Amino acid sequence: MTKQFFLFGLLPLLLILNPSRACDVNAPPDNVPLNTDPNLRGVAVFLPSLLERDDQGPFVELIKVINKFYPEGKISITIEPVKRIYSDINNRRADFGMPTMKLSDAQESTLPTQFSHESLGKVTFVLYSNKKRPISKLDMSDPRAVNTLNIEAPPVDWGFPVQTVVDLELSMKKLNAGRIDAVLWAQEEADYEIKKLHLNNIQRAYFNDYPDMFFMPCSKRGDFVNQAISKAIRAAALSGELQKAHDKVHHSYVDWQP
Repeated sequence: MTKQFFLFGLLPLLLILNPSRACDVNAPPDNVPLNTDPNLRGVAVFLPSLLERDDQGPFVELIKVINKFYPEGKISITIEPVKRIYSDINNRRADFGMPTMKLSDAQESTLPTQFSHESLGKVTFVLYSNKKRPISKLDMSDPRAVNTLNIEAPPVDWGFPVQTVVDLELSMKKLNAGRIDAVLWAQEEADYEIKKLHLNNIQRAYFNDYPDMFFMPCSKRGDFVNQAISKAIRAAALSGELQKAHDKVHHSYVDWQP
């Protein structure tokens, strides 16, 4: 069951008047007429223990908090495979995707999508390596060393070469067996796989914290959706409820070893 809510009044006009965004400067112009339909459809990637269903779980509870501060509109969320999420966003079959992290402000100008103006909180990324060949964040700062490593991570520009994680469980199993050098991933999801699969040959090291974001297409509709959702996030943050809910999704680094 998806959470639903409604959008009325002057909000559509306000969103049209403030279409601020930062997208790929080489993106083709958006010649599609502005769609101000208040019903917003989101697509979310399946995350073990965090986002397995669209009617329950820590991420769904976070969305419910944001919904409390967005009484004007209606939203629906479905869980889909990663490849379909980006396809739906690019082909305008979905209004926004979630979750994603923002490495830097400069990153957005190279993407075909835009980040929400407001973040949900911070997500901690951990560097996972094999205990027989442990790798630290300091090791990752050495270009000569990092370029020789077989690292699996989300497909973004980390500043060093990575292979895309297609299946997190498979990536963690390969790391545990010593078939790859490292996995760079959000703490909660990767830790869940370690505990579920009883992987004992993995070394953990803190890497960095990044803003936890929604993303939308670079289009007039994307601008409209961004303004609506970001307005609700700001209100939820000011109330203090957003942080409490986000702490149940992502929390600060926990120093432990399998």
